[in-house]
Amino acid sequence: MIYLLLALLFSTLIMVNFKLYPKLKIDILQSIVTNYLVAFLAGWVSLSFLSPQNLISEDWFPLSIASGTMLILVFFVFATSAAKVGIAITSVSSKMSVLIPVILGFLIFKEEPALFKIIGIALSLPAFYFIFKRNENFNLKGILLLLPILLFLGNGTNDSLMKTAEYFFLRGDGDVLQYLTSAFAISFCIGIGILIVVSIRKRKKIQWKNIGAGIILGLLNWFSTLFFLKGLSHIDVSVFVPVFNVGIVSLGALVGLIFFRERLGKWNVFGLLLAIVSILLIALGYD
Repeated sequence: MIYLLLALLFSTLIMVNFKLYPKLKIDILQSIVTNYLVAFLAGWVSLSFLSPQNLISEDWFPLSIASGTMLILVFFVFATSAAKVGIAITSVSSKMSVLIPVILGFLIFKEEPALFKIIGIALSLPAFYFIFKRNENFNLKGILLLLPILLFLGNGTNDSLMKTAEYFFLRGDGDVLQYLTSAFAISFCIGIGILIVVSIRKRKKIQWKNIGAGIILGLLNWFSTLFFLKGLSHIDVSVFVPVFNVGIVSLGALVGLIFFRERLGKWNVFGLLLAIVSILLIALGYD
């Protein structure tokens, strides 16, 4: 149970971090690039400084390149969504993305369309409608409306890549750890390239406060992943995954309301509750 609580804590703190960035005037790009360097180094140390050649030679390495690319792109959207749209909507968009790999499982991996999964998918449609329904307390316009949608699609795509790697190549937590470490390295390489171009074009200097924020973010990112994997090894997946997903959405909503005064209309709250039920049913559909 301790691993579940720690995974929930660190995952929620990532959203809180991003929510605070605009107030602290933290540069998102510099922070995220540093974050992936820290996450990669943490994984590399955990793998006892495994040779990069060993990772490159693995069958799953091309998929890890795709995952690493999606990771950094989605993290930018995640950061912007948490800061601009709010923690509650960001958390539910992130976790509702489970729909994409579930549907992929039906179509490609020939998984059984269990009744719980079908009901969960059906409930997700009205959940999305009510979550984004405009009202006096909640009114997303223009690009802000796109952020949680892009997060849903991006996170779902990344989860699908991970599911594909796990289905065809990964055998146990050791392989998963190597895959994640490799993906973090790819994310850092892409990020540092973007950072160099942006810094030259806009003549932006690297600031220590952004590096410090990135180190904190990287540690949160790594430990949330580590405790999630450890939790899966100690608690049945059929119990851990639904509790974790529902916990993130619920905790995100509470943190947003209590600490950041994020106001949602009654229909938005109804949609959030529907989303929780949908996530729970989809997760319970796994054997």
